[in-house]
Amino acid sequence: MVLIKPHHLLDIFKLYGAGINFFIPNHLYGHDFYKIGNIILKNHNTRVKFTSGPDDICGPCKYNVNGKCTDTVPDNPLKYSSKDYWNKTIDKRVMKTLSIKDGTKMTALGYCVLAMKKLNKENIKRIWNERPGNETKRRTILLLKGLKKFSDKAR
Repeated sequence: MVLIKPHHLLDIFKLYGAGINFFIPNHLYGHDFYKIGNIILKNHNTRVKFTSGPDDICGPCKYNVNGKCTDTVPDNPLKYSSKDYWNKTIDKRVMKTLSIKDGTKMTALGYCVLAMKKLNKENIKRIWNERPGNETKRRTILLLKGLKKFSDKAR
C-alpha cells in the first residue's frame, strides 16, 4: 500500500497526461516521486491510502524535517510561502471536492475514476485558485488528459 497525498497522485496523472511514461529521480530534492509514480503507472490496481501529512514521496526529501515540509512556494500570491501549508491547503480542497478524507483507501484506478467523475475545469480552477490562470489552464488540460489515458490503459 502506498501512502500518498491526494494532490501528489493528481500530479502523477497530470505528468502522465504530459507524456511522461517513466519517472526519473530528482536528485535536487531527493524525494521518491519517481519511485511512487512508476509504481502507480506500472500497476493500476496499486492500493493507496490518502494523507494530508507526509507521504511515501516526501519521506527521503531533503525538505522533510520531522514530517514537515520546509520548502517554500515560489511566486505564490498568497500571504504565505510555506509549501507545507500550501500542500495541506490544496489537499484539503481536493479531499472536499472528491469526498474523501485522511485514511481513505482505494486503488489508483479507483481514484482516477473518481477524479474523472468529480473534477472539471471549474473545480480544478477553484482548487488551485491562487495560481496564475495560464498555469491552471495547462494543469487542467494535462490532468484531464492523464486521467483519461490512465483509465483507458487499464482496459
